[in-house]
Amino acid sequence: MENNRGSFSSNLGFVLAAMGSAIGLGNLWGFPYKMGANGGFPFLIIYLTFVIFCGVVVMCVEMAIGRKTGKSPVLAMSQLGKKYAFVGWFGVLSATLIMGFYSVLIGYSFRYMFGFLIQIFGASGFGGMDGGAFFGAYTGNIGAVVGYTILTFVLCYFIVAGGIEKGIEKFNGIGIPALFVILIAIIIYNFTLEGSEQGLVFMFTSKGMEIAGTEFNFLNACRTAAGQMLFSCSLGMGAMITYGSYLDKKENISKNAWIIPAADTCAAILAGVAIFPAVFAQGQSPNAGPGLLFITMHNTFTSMGFAGNIVGALFYLLVIFAGISSAISLMEVSSAHLIDSSAAKGKPMSRKKAVGIIAGIMMVLAIPVCIDKLGGAGWGIYQFLGEGSKDLLDLYDFVSEGVMMPLGAVLMCLVVGWGKGMDWMADEIETQGNKFVTRGFFTVCVKYITPAMMLFVLISLALSYVGL
Repeated sequence: MENNRGSFSSNLGFVLAAMGSAIGLGNLWGFPYKMGANGGFPFLIIYLTFVIFCGVVVMCVEMAIGRKTGKSPVLAMSQLGKKYAFVGWFGVLSATLIMGFYSVLIGYSFRYMFGFLIQIFGASGFGGMDGGAFFGAYTGNIGAVVGYTILTFVLCYFIVAGGIEKGIEKFNGIGIPALFVILIAIIIYNFTLEGSEQGLVFMFTSKGMEIAGTEFNFLNACRTAAGQMLFSCSLGMGAMITYGSYLDKKENISKNAWIIPAADTCAAILAGVAIFPAVFAQGQSPNAGPGLLFITMHNTFTSMGFAGNIVGALFYLLVIFAGISSAISLMEVSSAHLIDSSAAKGKPMSRKKAVGIIAGIMMVLAIPVCIDKLGGAGWGIYQFLGEGSKDLLDLYDFVSEGVMMPLGAVLMCLVVGWGKGMDWMADEIETQGNKFVTRGFFTVCVKYITPAMMLFVLISLALSYVGL
């Protein structure tokens, strides 16, 4: 029987791939705009709390499940007990649904990168329009939005179809270091701008709210930070179970469970340092909501003159690297499920065929998001989600990030903490002499703290999406 699963060639390859899955648009788009809308520094403290008590814990649980079983989410949970198979489906369906809108946002980034790139050579990349006008014109151009979304899927297909070592690992081996190099280069440039220090004050001191004129709501900041943590760390969507299933037994899972969220959090903070100093230096608002990445940053780079075209092109290239590295993990989750389930039925499927089928399904989900024009199409059926949640992208996000991901995280912790028991998890982590030095911390969190916090996320995000 042909083995289409593959494996990582080294722990570094796994860590870079896992970092690639975690470091995506959640860092460069979600974290800055949510931080900007929730008071700056106080939001950062709350976010770090959720990373430590939930992000690290759930990541360790998922990697242990994946490596212990050597399977993708559904079959992995089924191997723990047939009654647990449905938990794995939360991950597979979340990954598939997220890709339905994630691919569209990556497509937006391609358009903006090309826009600033051609302006370097004297052409007009945005028709002379400001950020808001161009964003409205572009999202209303269904043909262009679909075209750039297809470009995203084509790139992801070739990377994932190339396999674990030669496709996913190879891309992240180049993409993740390049991402940090570009990010640091942009940060260095931004520090040369007059007034940029206000961005650091906003991010790292309590004076940030006064400077930005924003209000702080503790409950809203908590549920926003928690949802962002899940999405940013790629938890509850099956990615870490899938990647863990390719991990060698000699590697230390508990150590990696700290390294990957730490790297992801550093990337999120660096993204804020790359964005907020430029925003303040150019007199823009940090409280711009989801439009921060495309509208506010467009206006920010345009106001820099010719240098802004170079910085803008590099910035959106950075966003593309981050987006693709996460998108391929989403595609791998669903593709691995198809490969594993086909093999289990005695009908092995080639990786290229499986990835092609999954890419097609995800594209079918993405096309309506392209057509919806972020709610501009006026499809009233989606307006039941409440004020501010009237587009198809929000619906996909609600079902995946607001329901399936936190529910999946809660159930996985309960399965391991109270079903299989912590000895089961410790046996997998301590295999081949690895030490589980933080076992006490993980035991308390897996059984009590993390499920309680994730349950809070599940309930509060669901309420927020219906306007409560």
